[in-house]
Amino acid sequence: MTRQCWFCASDTTATRHDRVVGLHRDVQSNPTWYLGIRTKWQSNSVRVPRCERCHHGHIFEQFMMALSIAAPIAYAASGQLDTLLRILPSTSAGRVNAVIWAVVACLPTPVWIATRQAWLPWNRLGPRHLRHARRHPAVQQLREDGWHYRPGPFPYWQNAKDPVPERLSGPSARPRRILGRVTGLLGLASSVVTVVLYLRDSELAALFLVLALGLFFLSSKIDPEV
Repeated sequence: MTRQCWFCASDTTATRHDRVVGLHRDVQSNPTWYLGIRTKWQSNSVRVPRCERCHHGHIFEQFMMALSIAAPIAYAASGQLDTLLRILPSTSAGRVNAVIWAVVACLPTPVWIATRQAWLPWNRLGPRHLRHARRHPAVQQLREDGWHYRPGPFPYWQNAKDPVPERLSGPSARPRRILGRVTGLLGLASSVVTVVLYLRDSELAALFLVLALGLFFLSSKIDPEV
């Protein structure tokens, strides 16, 4: 069955690229006999049609957001920030090098903003960002009925349930989802280590770069939400 992508209005048939928007309501928190808190709520979800191009564009947008956070951290961890601020003594050549790397570390941020605002003329990027899924009529209808964004209250808001049974969802997919997210975080950490080692002229930078790419690839294959 051909459907229309909510993000770019193109025709799409594959449901595995859809964006699942989770919602919740009627949150109840009660104390338990072991001095804990048990929270219950109703959950619901909407499958928003999305084509393969927009899916890949949203993945790229999220990657650039993570990189825009990781790059300045790696820049500060490498000691270049101390050189730039003249906390550590250095030569004029060292300060110029610190300025150059500062520009490189800040570059992912405008790229992420340009991607999110659809300013980049790249036809593989989605014309609308990921949060546009919340404007879908089915989602807005549930919002009018008292449902809140996120599949559950904090800290349970990441366990979205897929409304289509043929796709992995629910408890059976949770281990894969957790493993995929952990693998992605390890890939991000390896990317930060790669930048730090490269700035320190270490031969291990290439090894961690390969490790980061491998972890990102495994994360995309393991996590059912990717």
